[in-house]
Amino acid sequence: MIIAFLSLWFLYNGYAAGRNLMRRDGNSRLIQSLQSLLVLLALYWAWTTGILFRGLWAPSDVILALVLGHLIFALSLIITHQHGPTVLELFLDIRGLAAFLNKAPGISVRFFGVAVIEELIYRAAAQSMLHLYFDNHLTAILITSVCFCLLHDHFFKNGVVSALEFALFTLCLSVLYYYTFSLILVIVVHWVRNIESAYLDYCALLEDTHDEEEALRRLDGQHGAPTLEYP
Repeated sequence: MIIAFLSLWFLYNGYAAGRNLMRRDGNSRLIQSLQSLLVLLALYWAWTTGILFRGLWAPSDVILALVLGHLIFALSLIITHQHGPTVLELFLDIRGLAAFLNKAPGISVRFFGVAVIEELIYRAAAQSMLHLYFDNHLTAILITSVCFCLLHDHFFKNGVVSALEFALFTLCLSVLYYYTFSLILVIVVHWVRNIESAYLDYCALLEDTHDEEEALRRLDGQHGAPTLEYP
């Protein structure tokens, strides 16, 4: 099971890295097939190892993840934007974020689904299997984090600072999972990052269009409905 999953997983990540480096679309049918197979194998692994039952819906983990996710995203903005007052304003804008979630429930649900699938594959399955295979948690964390970066095209095209920030965020997810062993915690932290990033995009579009419906329409077009963040 471990060898089969990791072989497919490395193949998938290698294909993603090649496509992202060459800026090509690639074979969508092949990648969707690999995604589906990885999801099924990850679900089977999580079920048989008890990961799906280990406090999956613990309210304390969800609350902690919401707080951590918001703090981690603020730190990410400090790295990428490097302007304290703007970051503080965004950090305190809970009411605006809540209003956005109310206006765009489809995007919220979509991003939650992405977070569930990616954390299931990368943290619950791949990181756990790598830990068992190498008998070394640091090796498992580093390999998982590197592969997660390779999956995302924005890691390659948004500049060195953004790439560094994303690598640190990815490491943070892997470390959180290692120390808490809570799948729901990393899912929610991941979701918070995605939804707050979408909120920033929405604010920029709203400033550009001065029309809420048009801003939401454009935002929905930017964030399609991929199975994973790498289509």
